[in-house]
Amino acid sequence: MKKLIALLVLTLCCQSQGIAKTVVTFATGIQGDAKQQYEYNLVKLALDNTVEDYGVYQLNVRPGETPSYTRMRVEAEEKQFQNYLYKDSVSNDLLDKLAAVHFPVELGVAGYRVGLISPEAQNKLRTVQTKEQASALKIIQGRGWLDGDILRSQGFRVVEGSHIEGLFYMAANNRGDMFPLGAHELKREWDKFKHIDGLRYDTEICIYYPLPKFFFTHPDNKLLAERIQVGLERAHKTGELNALWKEYFYERFQFSNLKQRRIFKFTNPMISRVDPHYEQYILDPNTL
Repeated sequence: MKKLIALLVLTLCCQSQGIAKTVVTFATGIQGDAKQQYEYNLVKLALDNTVEDYGVYQLNVRPGETPSYTRMRVEAEEKQFQNYLYKDSVSNDLLDKLAAVHFPVELGVAGYRVGLISPEAQNKLRTVQTKEQASALKIIQGRGWLDGDILRSQGFRVVEGSHIEGLFYMAANNRGDMFPLGAHELKREWDKFKHIDGLRYDTEICIYYPLPKFFFTHPDNKLLAERIQVGLERAHKTGELNALWKEYFYERFQFSNLKQRRIFKFTNPMISRVDPHYEQYILDPNTL
């Protein structure tokens, strides 16, 4: 109640003194109503948790059709919208160009990779018992994906496809040993593509490498990045962030059943310059 009163007083003061709201433009590469998506509500949660420190805000959704990640990077670099904020996979290269909020948006679940496979690969994966055997697998990836570079650096063979839907057919037709997805993505994609003849999903192994996804903005928006960082850390401490995460991801994450899989851990050289502070927020599947 006290927090609500303080918020109302602050809002009235800002209005009476002519202080402008902080306008934030949220962009997403996910189709559908952005305001129903996890990332939008996470940004809103961070902003709500910092009103007393940074003032009132207005959270807008980027207008127009859903952009590609390449488009969003360009828009952030060129500062095309006011206080532009979007989520992206972290890399050393991206950190050189944009200001990052050093907090793993999805609590690191994308780093747990589980695979769509063919019946032939299903038998093969049952025999994979060591990290060395895992790295001998041929992995299906989209052309230009960051994951392909990460996997090659760890000794995996990678076969690429240019169209996303074609990757599912490649997996079903045994063009590679597995097409990995984030553990929170498997159920959604399986439900969408299980009609493909021969497509299966593996239940035996999980390939893990750090694949944090941060919010990014233009380097001039340092105050915004700071505010989102503070807000996310506060929401994590109070448990609000974990509650939001469970609302969107818990059921899908449990479908991947990581506790029953052999998890093989690899490194990600593409984030060698990232401050390891974020690692404390990475989810441990054994705690769910």
